[in-house]
Amino acid sequence: MDPARDAIPDQELRPLVDRLLLEQGRLDPLELLLAADLLGYEDYVAWRTGGRSDLQGVLRASPKAIAGFLEDAGVYARGQKLVAVALSHNAWGDRERPLSIGPHTELSRACTLVYAPPPERCQLDLFQDSTALLLEEEVRTALVEHRMDRARDRVARLMHHEPGHPRLGGFLRLIQTLDDVDAVGRDGRVEERWRELEGIGPLAGELLGHRARDFLGTLWAGLAECLTGRAFGPGSGDFHAAIAWTRAGRWERAREAIESEPDWLDQPVLVLVHAEACWRVRDPFGARRDWLWLCREYPSAAERAFRAPAFPDRRLADLWAAFGDLGLEDELATEDFPAWLLLEDPKAFAVIRETGDTSSDDRATAYRLLHALVSGDDTIDRRRELGEIQPILLKQFLAYRRHA
Repeated sequence: MDPARDAIPDQELRPLVDRLLLEQGRLDPLELLLAADLLGYEDYVAWRTGGRSDLQGVLRASPKAIAGFLEDAGVYARGQKLVAVALSHNAWGDRERPLSIGPHTELSRACTLVYAPPPERCQLDLFQDSTALLLEEEVRTALVEHRMDRARDRVARLMHHEPGHPRLGGFLRLIQTLDDVDAVGRDGRVEERWRELEGIGPLAGELLGHRARDFLGTLWAGLAECLTGRAFGPGSGDFHAAIAWTRAGRWERAREAIESEPDWLDQPVLVLVHAEACWRVRDPFGARRDWLWLCREYPSAAERAFRAPAFPDRRLADLWAAFGDLGLEDELATEDFPAWLLLEDPKAFAVIRETGDTSSDDRATAYRLLHALVSGDDTIDRRRELGEIQPILLKQFLAYRRHA
């Protein structure tokens, strides 16, 4: 076992548990692992759909550490007067079967306990908490787990029991969306399907809550398959397999789809999606390489990305802010940011791509010179050459050396 996998990333456990309880009304162990980035959604879906025999092998920490993390969460949940309820895990689809967490006993046990309010605290109206509510919950479960026959059966029962049920029309619309899956591939209605899935999103969220993610994710994945091979270019809009894969939460597939485009580095939109995909699959080197490429080739796109509140690399965002605070706008531009980063951490930021003949590119030359200088190959000739093409970077380097 890799010792690094024994360490759980630093998490603020209590706020995370509180957020899940607020959003979902209970603490599900697998939802907690997804929220804590200890389980990738792509791996979770593969397990649920039969692509993996267990979850243990894809967890982002050791089984022992994960089990301890879940136990700590359980202790906190019990302190909130929640009670542990047995939980089973079954495959999605009409062929329902039990799923295995893995051979680790403590991990398996921790993953089969969900924490929820005790019955006396649910505060449900006994006149309403009856057949209609039970059927409604069964419809939700069938939809998110893509059990088509069961969803139709439970909706039919609900229609018979309460013809005027306020959510009946919405459930029927979601079922119709599932029914349309085969027609998309057969008729090639990919753009129409794209708009349909975008339009159905709010309704799915209203009816299915956080598990709309699972309902919609499978549909977006199906659309992404239909879009495979469709080139990205002017006029194509967002209708590209990579974008659909991101909406399905399948970030590795999104990255693969982008890399299949021969000139994807010339499309800032695709570079940004590729960067996020790298970050989501825990490849910060690849993500930073993309963002710093944009600094050199499409600086305005990089600037917008760094300023976005949702930009995922907080360290890079903070360094971008520090770069701006230097007050050297007239001497250092966004294109110089990758070189300046070498002064902060050459190991973390020596990632920029080099393509084509850069012999006449002063910024590329300055980057290579500065990289050599901070890597220990510090010579008078290199300092002199850097000073001739970018004197402010030489000045920054000398200050860096004085404080090293």
